[in-house]
Amino acid sequence: MKNEEKLKILILDDEKQFTEELSDFFSDSPYLVFQANTVNEGSAVLESQKIDILFLDVRLPGANGLDILKEVKILHPDMEVIIVSGHIEMDTVSTAIQLGASDYLRKPFRFIDIQIAIERAKKYISLKTSLKQLEEKIKSLQDSIRLQDVDRN
Repeated sequence: MKNEEKLKILILDDEKQFTEELSDFFSDSPYLVFQANTVNEGSAVLESQKIDILFLDVRLPGANGLDILKEVKILHPDMEVIIVSGHIEMDTVSTAIQLGASDYLRKPFRFIDIQIAIERAKKYISLKTSLKQLEEKIKSLQDSIRLQDVDRN
C-alpha cells in the first residue's frame, strides 16, 4: 500500500446500528470506509474495491463468519480481517486466528480497542508490503546473477 493511498475498511455486520456507529467513528479518520449489512452487500464491495481491513461479524444471517473468513483469506490473502462478535467462545477465537484473522473483538467494545486493532492491522500490512518488496528485489538480483552466469559461459 502506498502512503498516498487511503486505507480501505469494510464493516460487514448484520446490525445496521453497529455498522453506522463504527463508520461514524472513522468519519474523521484518513480511512475510506464501506458498510455492508448482508453477505451479498459485502461480496459486492469486495468485488469492486481493494479492501485493506475487514471488520467481520462472526454470526451473520444465513452465513458463518468463519466460513467467510476462510474464503476471504483465499481470495484476498493480504487483507487483514478483524472478527467482531457479541459472543466470545474460545474455540471460535482460536479458529478465527488459525484461519488468518488478525484480531478478535467482543461487542460492545471501546473505541480504543478499535484503534489498537487498526494500528496492529496497519503494521501487518506494512510488514507484508515490505516483505513483498524485498522478495521482488531478491528475485531481480537472482535473475541478474543468472544472466551474468549465462554471459560468462
